[in-house]
Amino acid sequence: MCLMAFDWQPDSARGECLLLIGNRDEFHARATAGLCVWPDGVLCGGRDLVAGGGWLVMHPAGSLATLTNVRQLDRPAPTASISRGQLVAAAARQALGRCSRWRLEDWLRALVAGESVPAALEGADAQKLSALTLEAVDWCNLLVCDGKALWRLHHGPQGAEVSRLDAGIHSLSNGHPDVDWPKQRRLSERLAALLDPSARAGETTARPLSDDALLGLLKDDWRPAVNQLPATGLALEREVLLSSPFIVSTEYGTRASTLVRWQRHSARDTADASDVVQTLTLLERRFSPEGHTIASRRARTRSIATESGEEGGIGSWRLS
Repeated sequence: MCLMAFDWQPDSARGECLLLIGNRDEFHARATAGLCVWPDGVLCGGRDLVAGGGWLVMHPAGSLATLTNVRQLDRPAPTASISRGQLVAAAARQALGRCSRWRLEDWLRALVAGESVPAALEGADAQKLSALTLEAVDWCNLLVCDGKALWRLHHGPQGAEVSRLDAGIHSLSNGHPDVDWPKQRRLSERLAALLDPSARAGETTARPLSDDALLGLLKDDWRPAVNQLPATGLALEREVLLSSPFIVSTEYGTRASTLVRWQRHSARDTADASDVVQTLTLLERRFSPEGHTIASRRARTRSIATESGEEGGIGSWRLS
């Protein structure tokens, strides 16, 4: 991903605890697979067919991992031996403790401290563990959620850090998380305005916003003033092109927009009334170099989370 905004409400017992929208910008010639179930039969999301991994994936038991690249071309970047996309797959699995006994927080803090951690990097094999260090990965902002906590890891020119995000609206782009780029600030402000009940013509917060309304925030060709552009080592003409939330050019641009809905509901068909059903929904729209929609796909699954935190039934992904 290159731009995302999200509303995180961890204390929401019912309704959406996570709502996320984001754009993925990439060279149009790079081979990718759109929203799909991965070869391991469990993870779901788009796949990079060149370096492996993905940019946003979810596990049906209840985890999400996504990242943005960090762009600072005037600083020497690490010599990467592991794709950033593989880090996404490893983090989504680690969030559920599927690959090792490490707690997610400990796993992330060990990475930031420069330690080696076990990681399931392969798209087709969740049981094959490899040693992972941040030194082996190019700069990025990683976001990982297990339904209870949302963690943000930054790996960039100034070093690495990890933080647990508070409830509310947040955003990420290709810089340091604490520095809002203009398009990042614009997207988060527009999402906040859309979520504000007073701006929704009498609709109640219990009524979800439409997919079109949310994805429409991403298809935005607005550009900031030149003096507001970040300095990332690119030529000015290129910096201007990349300053839009939605990028259109023949060589490089917005390839896909993604909407994530992580919803909680009362479980009506279990013995324990305290059980909660989690519904995970991914919606991806893919675009041509001219910015036209060329494909749209949705994936959805449900799982039951018990009051004790143990997993109940885990459904499979349904694609449409």
